[in-house]
Amino acid sequence: FASLIGSRFDFDRYGLVPRSTMKMAPSLVRLYEQMPEPKYVIAMGACTITGGMFSTDSYSTVRGVDKLIPVDVYLPGCPPKPEAVIDAITKLRKKISREIYEDRIRSQQGDRCFTTNHKFYLVRSTRTGNYNQGLLYQPPSTSEIPPETFFNYKGIETLQIKPEDWHSIAVILYVYGYNYLRSQCAYDVAPGGLLASVYHLTRIEYGVDQPEEVCIKVFAPRSNPRIPSVFWVWKSSDFQERESYDMLGISYENHPRLKRILMPESWIGWPLRKDYIAPNFYEIQDAH
Repeated sequence: FASLIGSRFDFDRYGLVPRSTMKMAPSLVRLYEQMPEPKYVIAMGACTITGGMFSTDSYSTVRGVDKLIPVDVYLPGCPPKPEAVIDAITKLRKKISREIYEDRIRSQQGDRCFTTNHKFYLVRSTRTGNYNQGLLYQPPSTSEIPPETFFNYKGIETLQIKPEDWHSIAVILYVYGYNYLRSQCAYDVAPGGLLASVYHLTRIEYGVDQPEEVCIKVFAPRSNPRIPSVFWVWKSSDFQERESYDMLGISYENHPRLKRILMPESWIGWPLRKDYIAPNFYEIQDAH
């Protein structure tokens, strides 16, 4: 695959998953623009045509591929039946036989074919980065962390701590032998409430068959979620802390390259916060 990836965008030609995401949209538009005329598009499946079930609450799904490139035949279904695929190809062949290059340049949305009659319903627009005001309230301070700061769950000790204590505790754990960070993730405790960063640590110094495990939960206030980065203690936290920052807006202090990793750099807001309202629009100009 070295020669395939070497041309930068050739790997994109191998296709997309049914739904088009906002991050993949520029590659899709670029691929379409690189193809010579005449070219035709069949939008296959509900996810491709409207975003499908992902269009209701997904922050990254394009609500219909025709917002990015022109579509000649719409093929609904999830998945479409074999006879529907044959019917779509037949209708596209008939359309090709009736038109010439100049006609295609002047073609409008109303000239496109549908394999079946179906209606589209417009939904109320929302804005990128807005939050549900009904779910917002005064963020609690870190002093309101649940009282059980230490407990045991299925043999794994869990410790709940404050951001200002995390760096020193991380160094102590590493010196004690917890030299392997299995995973780091984050979650929104409640709409308008605290944000939590979770670390799963393993001590494999003496016994690989029965390693010691500990779970650390660091709680930060929503208004200013700042937690010391443990990149300088466990290098494996690099991409994981970046993902937590990208999805929940937790700022990991002293991280060497804290920037978005999944969403575009221009994205506004933090998609996995419980009070975040997902946008329902994405147009061709956004893909360029």
